[in-house]
Amino acid sequence: MFRAKRPDETRIGGITTRRILYGLAAMVAVLVVGTIIGLIWADTSNVAGSIAVVTNILGVVGIAFLLIALAVTRRRRQS
Repeated sequence: MFRAKRPDETRIGGITTRRILYGLAAMVAVLVVGTIIGLIWADTSNVAGSIAVVTNILGVVGIAFLLIALAVTRRRRQS
């Protein structure tokens, strides 16, 4: 019924530090994929260029959001 809380995880609304780090890794992967699509196929296709722009925007916004969440979890852990 009740799970023991691990000392290395801090929760903010159900989000653990581990999930934030996994999310950061996923957003970096999205950013890399968007950049690769942009470098390889954006010259030949408008759709590929659009996909590259959207994935780059999502990657940057996701990384910024998750870095803020990580900073908040670290700050709460210290206090």
